[in-house]
Amino acid sequence: MIEPAIKVIVENSADHPEFSYYIPLMEKAERNLLSQPDICIEICKSLLEGVSKSIILDQVPDIDPKKLDEKKVSPLIKWACQLLRQDDNVIEDEFARRVAAVAEFLGILRNERGDVSHGKPVPKLVKSDDKLATMIFQVSSGLLTYMLDGFFTAKRLARINAKSIAGYSDNADDDDIQDLKQFDYEHHEVFNNWLDEQFPYEGKLAYSFALYSLYYEDYLIKLEMYQESLDGESV
Repeated sequence: MIEPAIKVIVENSADHPEFSYYIPLMEKAERNLLSQPDICIEICKSLLEGVSKSIILDQVPDIDPKKLDEKKVSPLIKWACQLLRQDDNVIEDEFARRVAAVAEFLGILRNERGDVSHGKPVPKLVKSDDKLATMIFQVSSGLLTYMLDGFFTAKRLARINAKSIAGYSDNADDDDIQDLKQFDYEHHEVFNNWLDEQFPYEGKLAYSFALYSLYYEDYLIKLEMYQESLDGESV
């Protein structure tokens, strides 16, 4: 089973290939989950720290990267989430406030029990068990997935908005986006049916129409990804 965070990176690798750097680390964390729990925990902390730095450097390009190395993991993650929240409210406020506390706990745990960055004398007095490592791995995976998906979504929306402001020309050679103008919902019946099957919605409206009506830009993003997947299958 592919970890959700890895899946998000793979799905966005065409536009952001640099984030593939994190995939081997994610796989290493999972491999050490049972055999070396403290190494798994340490990698989880490093992944959250690294992804946060990448988001900050992208959103604040003038900042000195060395300045980020001086900060602890908790303020880094909080800063990254705040930057995403300011961009189209991709990350919810509550998440941005609470995630820093989780990161702080990971930082403390890593400093006290980590095997790589802080060498420990033998016999090692305090060790984490696999149950704790599993919980931290699952939480970290969820946080990474949420942050990465928020970042990639924000970048995609910025690209769409930039094209919209510049004025979109219906050029057959432009395979980036099919149409940036408001169009009839019924025009994409096949996609709408596919979307409804992928996301069963118990409300009175179909999921596709609810997304189209309430979150039009998100509808466009999913439509673009769907069309790109069809283009990939035809190659």
